[in-house]
Amino acid sequence: MTTLVLASSSKYRQQLLSNIGIQAEISKPDIDETPLPDETPLALCKRLAFEKAKKIAQQQPGRIVIGSDQVASVEGPDGKIILGKPGTVENAVAQLKMCQGKSVYFYTAISLCKAEDDEDLPDILTSNLDTITRAEETCVYFRSHKEAQLRAYVEAEMPLDCAGSFKCEGMGALLFERITSRDPNTLIGLPVMLLHNMLDKHFNIDLLDLATAKA
Repeated sequence: MTTLVLASSSKYRQQLLSNIGIQAEISKPDIDETPLPDETPLALCKRLAFEKAKKIAQQQPGRIVIGSDQVASVEGPDGKIILGKPGTVENAVAQLKMCQGKSVYFYTAISLCKAEDDEDLPDILTSNLDTITRAEETCVYFRSHKEAQLRAYVEAEMPLDCAGSFKCEGMGALLFERITSRDPNTLIGLPVMLLHNMLDKHFNIDLLDLATAKA
């Protein structure tokens, strides 16, 4: 039976795979996530997803590794601002204040990598790499709330490890006017439908067969 490897420390991505019956092995990549000069949010999330998958695939040749990353951006006074994980209550409140009454775009990328051993190459870091990377866009239209409401929300749900400072699967949904997305899982952190299509077309793996296979 095929075993997938998830190159992520995100408990949300792990849970999304578990929700569809996929028990992936977890391997946490350690990469530099600093944006490159003038790098767009879309390019950033695709590059980071690939770097995560590549690093683990090179460590585990022959395994199919899933890398994923999400980048959010909102229009600020001087152009687009990338919204990272807030880390603190004050940062989360500041992010949400910035988003009030605006459209915020979330770019979520998936990269699949499989490293093949090359007998002529002694170093696995130079092994052949079979890879594909794709991304999806989600637009979140924010309602307008008072700062006291935003602070109360943050203190209640503590979305400090979430880009954009909310959990859409919880009370965070009450911050929105509407969401435009192909897959409701994408905003949580993993485009499950896109992952299914990529595995099927590129590696001939049907997630439904994998999820329903008896051990």
